[in-house]
Amino acid sequence: MVARRTAAALCLAGACAAQPVLCQSGEGRALERSGRHEQAATAYVNALQLDGTDVAAWIGLERVLTRLGRLETIAPMLDSAITSHPANSFLRETQLRVWGALGQDDSLAAAAERWIVYAPGSPGPYRHWASATARRGQSARALEILLDGRAQIDGTTLAPELAQAYVMVGDWADAAMEWATAVTLTESHTASAVVSLRQTPQLSRDRVLMILIDPGREAVAHRLGAEVLVAWERPEEGWTLLDSALPEDPAQAAAILDRFAARTRRLDTAEAARAQGYALERLAEITVGLDAERARLGAARAFADAGDLGAARRMLEILAEEDVTQGDAASAAATLIRVTLESDKVEEAETRFRVWQDRLRVDDAARLRAALAQAWIKRGELERASNLLAADSSIVGQALLGWVRLYQGDLASATEHFRVAGPYARSREEATRRTVMLALMQSIGRDSLPELGDALLQLEFGDTSSAISGINEAVAVLDDPGERAHLLSLAGNLAVSSTEYVLAEGLLHQALAADSLGSAAPAAEYALAVVYASTGRPQQAIGHLEHLILTYSHSAVVPEARRLLDQVRGAIPKTGGTRPE
Repeated sequence: MVARRTAAALCLAGACAAQPVLCQSGEGRALERSGRHEQAATAYVNALQLDGTDVAAWIGLERVLTRLGRLETIAPMLDSAITSHPANSFLRETQLRVWGALGQDDSLAAAAERWIVYAPGSPGPYRHWASATARRGQSARALEILLDGRAQIDGTTLAPELAQAYVMVGDWADAAMEWATAVTLTESHTASAVVSLRQTPQLSRDRVLMILIDPGREAVAHRLGAEVLVAWERPEEGWTLLDSALPEDPAQAAAILDRFAARTRRLDTAEAARAQGYALERLAEITVGLDAERARLGAARAFADAGDLGAARRMLEILAEEDVTQGDAASAAATLIRVTLESDKVEEAETRFRVWQDRLRVDDAARLRAALAQAWIKRGELERASNLLAADSSIVGQALLGWVRLYQGDLASATEHFRVAGPYARSREEATRRTVMLALMQSIGRDSLPELGDALLQLEFGDTSSAISGINEAVAVLDDPGERAHLLSLAGNLAVSSTEYVLAEGLLHQALAADSLGSAAPAAEYALAVVYASTGRPQQAIGHLEHLILTYSHSAVVPEARRLLDQVRGAIPKTGGTRPE
């Protein structure tokens, strides 16, 4: 072990002897990371004594001297280094940055002028002089420096810097013209241009857009306009503009379309999803193989998210006919089934599902099976829903199968499936509905009651009136007063929810008459109080609520009854007289 450590030390010593600058810079970084800034500064100075052009050492020294509050001590070292290496642009850039940070405007200007004299055709002095000036909050002065630089060199130099300077002074039209120039020279400036122009105030946007899409400009400026429109949350306008400005080269067009789709994806709106779908559809047309498959699948998803199910189906049907990769095919199939189902083509969706179910991801298959079963239930096709769920042992599947059995009137089987599903399947609202139905079924001493199943199915369809009629039919076949009271209470509550107060009052009186002391009585009496309160009979409402609270003090309805009692009492105008008995 000792021999290995000695050998490692000798190797390290040899490396430092061969590359002393790197060792000194590395030592400076290590000391800086440990918070020993004085020692780090010494190490960086030592590195610069060995190589006055060591970029890492200069950056590190500038950083630690700033933290130590002694940045001015770097100035003489920079003067000396520039004297030795006058063509080194990094040293001159650092010098301008340092003078700017120190607030020495005269020294900053003098250093910039010396650089201009040394390199009269270079944009570097103007660029970094303006940058140092802008960081001091002198935006107008920075703009003057850049305009002077352009006048000294040529008419397109410094366009990105001028664009940013115009933004800082609030001149959005000139900023747009400079960005149009910049992207025409180098399209890689597009990302910076979009970030800059997305800040354009609302009142200036039309003017900026007209500048970018001017017919006299190159197509690249129009493409910039398209991306800016997306940044302004006008994605479909952006797509229309981009579609007419794509380059002929497929590789270049593909990169632009991919970038545009990525921008629209960030907006998370239907309009953005539609624009994304258009872009990805076009991308699929100009690419081949796996790239085309994925673009088409992405387009299908985007169109589906936008609600354009026809376009989504068009994309997915193309994929279904092609020999796509297994993973993408399964994903495409799942999306196609979902879109088909959302188009209310339930039978077609089920046919596709049965073909693909063994190849779908487990989660996708479970979600689609549940959605298909729910769709059949909504149509009253209970056997088809049952067949889909027959082999589904998941808690979601058991919950849905419980509803199917309940609607078929098989109360015993429905109770068992609901118990297996437990309280956590699906949403909280759905779990509450199951709990209510379990309590109702347990209050009825029958394994089967088809009339109740038919009535509850009507409620699933949203037909409350038919549901109430059906519940009354179920009541007619029951002999037990308690069972009758539970169903009459349910019918009365449904009538209250539909604001059919006359009907509700009659049903609730019947429920209380059937069994005034049974477990259905508290809910029936509370609902009757709601009817009285809603129809302008507060004293009758108060009487029933007070009776409920005193008689059924342990009922779960009591907290609601107390709240309603307070509301009714608070709504009665105070006349100064005694309260009527």
